[in-house]
Amino acid sequence: NQSSRERMILEINTGIEAGRYWKNSPKYQTDWNVFGTPTEDFINLKMSFIWSCFSYLKKEVSIKQVQSWAFQTCLPGEDRDKLWHHHHRSDQTHTVSGVYYLHLPEEIDTVTAGTEMAPQGPEADPATRYFAEAKVGHWLIYPGKQWHRPGVVQSQEDRFIVAADMEFINP
Repeated sequence: NQSSRERMILEINTGIEAGRYWKNSPKYQTDWNVFGTPTEDFINLKMSFIWSCFSYLKKEVSIKQVQSWAFQTCLPGEDRDKLWHHHHRSDQTHTVSGVYYLHLPEEIDTVTAGTEMAPQGPEADPATRYFAEAKVGHWLIYPGKQWHRPGVVQSQEDRFIVAADMEFINP
């Protein structure tokens, strides 16, 4: 709910203000596994992520690990062309990734503010790309091997998201 999201934002803000973010990654990406934060809010978010992954896969799987991090972004944004990436780690495991929208600024285009997907890779025809709409309080779940990048930053107000990967061994 909204108060839970606000508490998580406060926790993320506190970490970022303390310098707990990667300096060589997109601006204000936390350098700690936010699902490891010992609060009811982050535990519930982690469990909702795992359930969402099982739902996406249409089955339960043996989890190898779950990693998570948060982002705080606002204008001026970064060069989005440098932000294409995927989360494929190994041919021995599979990864399901997710983005959870904690807060979006008012009066933005939630479609282009969402996550841009490139199913055929970032070098393919731009017409093959699409935006998955950002919806506060919802997980966007997709295969970790899929190329993607953050949506268009449209406001000087902070946007907060939690991203996560669930690595598993396919039986």
